Amino acid sequence: FQITSFGTIANVLVFLAAQRMSSMSSSFGIITKNQAVCNTVMCVIFLCYVCPMQLSDSQFLIQHSHILGLIAMSTYEASNLLHLLIAVNRFCAVFLPSYYEKMFSKIGTIIMIQLAWMTSIIMCSIFYEILGCYFSYDDVSWTFGFLGTSNCVQLTWYTDFALNTVLIVTTLFINLLTAFKAGKNSRMLMNAAGIKMTQRQKQREMGFIKQTFFQGISVFAGQFTYYLIAPLLKNLVLLFLVASLWAFMHAFEGFVMLYFHPEVQPRFLY
Repeated sequence: FQITSFGTIANVLVFLAAQRMSSMSSSFGIITKNQAVCNTVMCVIFLCYVCPMQLSDSQFLIQHSHILGLIAMSTYEASNLLHLLIAVNRFCAVFLPSYYEKMFSKIGTIIMIQLAWMTSIIMCSIFYEILGCYFSYDDVSWTFGFLGTSNCVQLTWYTDFALNTVLIVTTLFINLLTAFKAGKNSRMLMNAAGIKMTQRQKQREMGFIKQTFFQGISVFAGQFTYYLIAPLLKNLVLLFLVASLWAFMHAFEGFVMLYFHPEVQPRFLY
């Protein structure tokens, strides 16, 4: 409850701060704000639905939990696609600067975001509703889980674990490649001008690398623990924590953004 509460607040703060900043009216800012919305939706689902379910154990809510599960999975898939879109945005800004404005115009960015949401909703609706592999609340593990039939286990291994693992690893690779290239370009320009890199510039460069690495590893950890560790656990509390880690990572993303980007921190945090 506390994790999702603080996560909701952190992601809302990121969104509101980005909304106020003129620099966040760019394509990167638009995608970042949508990412904050995804994180907030995930936190709200766990805060307003999963937490009350753990206390009430309402059979009516459990029977219809696949609807919330569909929303949660669609949001999760959209979040991963938006992470990839942010990575591609940075990549183009560094490697293809002359094409950046054409590729990531404001209208083009909005269309790509809409495609990410539509793809996620359609894909999840087909796999987890039409084909019947419901992602619903499990009163044993106190969190969401897929239907445990052999067909659904095989389907979700590819449509969820394999697909999202590829997205996460690809996003991490692109971000790290962009970070090293941007750092190299910056040092070459400063050396050519006879200027030494300041400590603050070094910290910002290292901060971006740390943020990229932490976000990629944390999201991958959520995937890894859900499929490979959670099925081995017997303790119900540990099972809930490990099986919900994929969602809790969205709560932590708000804190990561606030920590590595002081410019989006509200004034009362100083």
